[in-house]
Amino acid sequence: MRPLSAVERFSTRLVPPPRRQRFWREVVAEAFPGMTAHAPEGIKADLARWSLGGVGLARARSERAQVSRIATDGEERHLLLHLLHRGSVTMLHGDRSSIARVGDIVIADDRHPYSIDISQYNDCLILQIPVAMMGDDIAGRDWHGCLLPSTNPHVLFMAHMLHGLWSQRDQFDHLDDDAGILLADAAQMMCRRSTLERPSIHQLRSPIEYALEHLGNPDLGTALIGQALNLSPRAVQKNFVRQVGLTPTAFITVRRLERAAALLACDDGRTITDVAFEVGFNDSAFFTRCFRKHFGVAPSQWRSTNGRSLAS
Repeated sequence: MRPLSAVERFSTRLVPPPRRQRFWREVVAEAFPGMTAHAPEGIKADLARWSLGGVGLARARSERAQVSRIATDGEERHLLLHLLHRGSVTMLHGDRSSIARVGDIVIADDRHPYSIDISQYNDCLILQIPVAMMGDDIAGRDWHGCLLPSTNPHVLFMAHMLHGLWSQRDQFDHLDDDAGILLADAAQMMCRRSTLERPSIHQLRSPIEYALEHLGNPDLGTALIGQALNLSPRAVQKNFVRQVGLTPTAFITVRRLERAAALLACDDGRTITDVAFEVGFNDSAFFTRCFRKHFGVAPSQWRSTNGRSLAS
């Protein structure tokens, strides 16, 4: 049995502000293959990660930002358990969203695309476990977007383990990678004994969730959302800013681009114009400009690399 690896630490504070955005994107892409970070130019963020055998444990602290991930077919399947220590995250997956606050755990499956809106002054522990270590019963269920609340005693136990291990990590030089097996077993027990909370699509009535359901409508905007949910424009705008830190227009544009990126990576014969119209844009040239600004490459380049250019 090999000893545990040393903790790796990365911080944008050591990089000049104009270079922080690119540096943070590279750090996130290397730590979580298939993931890209969307952050302001001078973002202040830190990532520390620790390998415990086949299990990864990381702590990410960040100002407001977004991350998105494409599916990683062909790679070993992992579940990522996000335990909130400070702030909140909104995980967007398909037409659904899961909002985790302090003490909650939200689960992502890296075989499926998703994105996460990160609140200001966020602090999160991320446990990355190969599904093969968690047993066939766990592997056979859909955990993507599942929310385990802080009131769940099994979540409290898991949180106590993770915080304790992380806070004492410098004293564990002589442990072996069985520590990773222990964490995988604890996560397996938590999942088996927890009642999954995944919002039904028919019950989603918040402005954000309505927007996610109707991204393909080119008329989607503050006015349409307000009319559909009987809310004033100001109430709609306040809800978006409070939940994700974006205006409705900015949120809709970003989510359309994320959906377009997933479609382009599939390369199923649809043209770039087809994809643009399908996700709600009504001008392919405008779509191309927005895509390049957001991802740093043109849609055609993204398609040619199946979305892997985001890690470059």
